[in-house]
Amino acid sequence: MAASCLLKRWCSTAATETTKGTRWQRLINSRAGAWCRSLLSDYKEACREAVLGARERPLKASVYFGLLGGMYACYYTNPDDASFETSLLETSNRLALLSPWIRSGTSDGHVQTLVKLRNEGRLGYASLGVASLTYYTDYDSESSLYEARCSAISVPWSELPKRVLDVGFAGRWWVLDHKMKNFDINEEEFKHLPPALVATVPPSPQITERNERLHQESWKAVVMEDEGIELDGVQKDMDTPVKEIESNKLHKAQTS
Repeated sequence: MAASCLLKRWCSTAATETTKGTRWQRLINSRAGAWCRSLLSDYKEACREAVLGARERPLKASVYFGLLGGMYACYYTNPDDASFETSLLETSNRLALLSPWIRSGTSDGHVQTLVKLRNEGRLGYASLGVASLTYYTDYDSESSLYEARCSAISVPWSELPKRVLDVGFAGRWWVLDHKMKNFDINEEEFKHLPPALVATVPPSPQITERNERLHQESWKAVVMEDEGIELDGVQKDMDTPVKEIESNKLHKAQTS
């Protein structure tokens, strides 16, 4: 009797398990599966509405896509701290190739300040996603001093704008590039000149064209015209004084 009850219970359990289906079907019918289906349905509906809205308002959609593309391009080309250090070393080497009498004081002073802070370990870097900032700190990040480690006396973030040294955006460090403009011109050499000589005006297209034409004409061969006539005139001019001298001598001999 007991054996028959156990056999019926086993058969009923097997039938129940077969009716539930496979493991994948049980997962789909669970609470997690229902939540995932609801989430996918919401995303599908949102995408469908976005496509319909883009068709109805193409100008607005193009502006949004342009902004998203621009943000991604800025994020992709956002320079890091390694690129700033590379740019700093390259500019320092370019200035080292020039004589101190030729270097720009502005460029040289800015680069020397950055190199000093780098050697002291006081250059900081902060990434904002689409742009980057380089700033200076009071102590080295690896320093073990109490003033450098204590958060209670550390510099607040509100003073960060005063400490910014450079801004990285679109693959460039703009302040460093601006300071390196005309780095091979020493402004101290021309500060005593009058303003009319210091300021230069670019030539007009007509003057540039005339200069190019004169330069091209300077390479042409010189053509000598009527060379025989000119030589005859020179010979006649040379013979005239000789004849006058001979006639004077003959006249003096006759009178004596």
